[in-house]
Amino acid sequence: MRKLLAAAVLALAACAGPTTVVRTVDTRPAIAFSGAPWGTVLYVDGVAVGDPREYDGHPNVLRVEPGTHDLELRQGDQVVFDQRVFVESELKTVVVH
Repeated sequence: MRKLLAAAVLALAACAGPTTVVRTVDTRPAIAFSGAPWGTVLYVDGVAVGDPREYDGHPNVLRVEPGTHDLELRQGDQVVFDQRVFVESELKTVVVH
């Protein structure tokens, strides 16, 4: 019983120490869309990521890794827009025609 009480006191004492919270800003490049048609699904590098109209500017931007990405807008099985983009360190707005 004495050992259990000592362990509980040590555990509580350990919780009282200082804590540090580190917050970082997401510095990855971003892609935004302008003019995406209703009912399309956005694919980035072959992976569906959702409705492109959700990514129509700040704060709704799609964060991606730097480099070249293949973008497609599909309506059902039909590709209605495709473009290869290179993003490096900023916001790239893709205008859909």
